[in-house]
Amino acid sequence: MGDPAGIGGEIICKSIRHIGKSSIPVIIGDMTAIRDMEYRLYGANKVEFKGFKGGTRGDIEFIDMGMIKGIEYGLSREIYGRASYEYIMEALRNIKEGNAVGMVTCPINKASIRKAGVDFPGHTEILADFSHTKEYVMMMANRKMRISLVTIHIPLKDVPGMITKDRVFSCIRVTDNALKRHFRIKNPKIKVCGLNPHAGENGLMGKEEAVIKEAIDLAVSKGIDAHGPFPADTLFHKVDCDAFIAMYHDQGLIPVKTLDFKRTVNITLGLPFVRTSPGHGTGFDIAGKGIADPTGLIEAYRVAEKLSL
Repeated sequence: MGDPAGIGGEIICKSIRHIGKSSIPVIIGDMTAIRDMEYRLYGANKVEFKGFKGGTRGDIEFIDMGMIKGIEYGLSREIYGRASYEYIMEALRNIKEGNAVGMVTCPINKASIRKAGVDFPGHTEILADFSHTKEYVMMMANRKMRISLVTIHIPLKDVPGMITKDRVFSCIRVTDNALKRHFRIKNPKIKVCGLNPHAGENGLMGKEEAVIKEAIDLAVSKGIDAHGPFPADTLFHKVDCDAFIAMYHDQGLIPVKTLDFKRTVNITLGLPFVRTSPGHGTGFDIAGKGIADPTGLIEAYRVAEKLSL
């Protein structure tokens, strides 16, 4: 359900009729939050969870964690961060016990989980730590484009120091494996961005491209169809590969979200289970107002179903 003070409860309520075509959704969160949002959206008479107090309804299951009693939408609170974290951990326990094959996460607020004493920058790092996954990749994807990131949630000033041969190669390898395993692409083609303007202009605008090229050459030697490094400002106008590799967060997320913001999905590659998420945040500015668009969650669930088959 994500952060209770965000739009997670709302987009779940709006999505429930549109998901679960090939699976039974198991919703983990607080029924208090769901009831509050249903009343705001539909009043007392028209609700999706009418008469549903938890457990199984046939086409839905709900695990009520009972973490919160009331909600102040759009605010960062320790209790909301703790609830967000416990929802994630409950989902992971169910996956570990074989009760679920993947997870779709609504957005969490990093400040709230930090207030709750959770020392992780986001979902990706929590899931990797729990599953003891050393090599993992954040991919943002929609129906037209897939982009994997070498670095994720770090300040821009720290990015150059994080561009190493091993890190770039790992991103390429994990992406290639996922394209073959989950997307069922037999011989995926991958294009890799440079870091600097004009991909360094042969060393005139930076030296990181030499390291990136070493990683690409290593990938090619392992049988991966990887190419680059290419200037990022001209690479994305034509989608002629199965995935792009970007060096940092905004380099990759700007083109993919611009192309199709509503249907862009966050996919964590390298985990022993499928995890997707809508490609947007908690929406604190619109939380509780009933105007959140559920398209991203519906698409994230659709992708999770497809990748889990």
